[in-house]
Amino acid sequence: MESPGCLAFFDALVDGRLRLGQTLTQTDLGDVLGLTLSRVREVAVLLEAEGLVESRKRVGLTIFYPNVHFVGNTFQFRGILEREGLRKFAEIVTDEWLARMHAEHDRIIGFVRQNPAPKVYMLPVKELERAFHDSFVRALNNDRIDMNHRRNSQMMYLLRLLNPEAVGPTSTVRSMNEHVEVLRALENRDGEAAAEALDRHLKGVLHRILTH
Repeated sequence: MESPGCLAFFDALVDGRLRLGQTLTQTDLGDVLGLTLSRVREVAVLLEAEGLVESRKRVGLTIFYPNVHFVGNTFQFRGILEREGLRKFAEIVTDEWLARMHAEHDRIIGFVRQNPAPKVYMLPVKELERAFHDSFVRALNNDRIDMNHRRNSQMMYLLRLLNPEAVGPTSTVRSMNEHVEVLRALENRDGEAAAEALDRHLKGVLHRILTH
């Protein structure tokens, strides 16, 4: 799922050029992603293997649309992986990483407030979220866990697209402030407090997806 075509598919969903539940032809998908038809066919095979699209003859490709059960399971899996990694990370986190993350969160919060259009800030926010959350899981030093966490992280970000308010500026700033609570616990090298702050963050994101 790290192929350029698959990453382009995710980016197109994030910036609104594709929609969850949308049905389109391979030619149309190629136009959106800027890929040749042969490359689209290769990408479609990978996406279908991940359950992200369904291919039907004479209909085209239908992008997945998750139900509530799928959303809940995705968040539960993410929490299991990250809580364990966060406890380990609290033992090895550096002052340099903490300072960088505080600065990046301050910067992105200001950027979102000054540029409240989701299409402007969604990709920068996605990059920061990946750097933030991936750091915890990498502390486990397990390639298999890293791979599954990357896939889950991509899926979780797409789930936020179910509800525009969940990726709106108010919700995005709230999520970034929840990250800051995790950072504050990590400053004290308190793994349990950091894990509790992470739980509050994930529950907050889930609540914003399902209730707005």
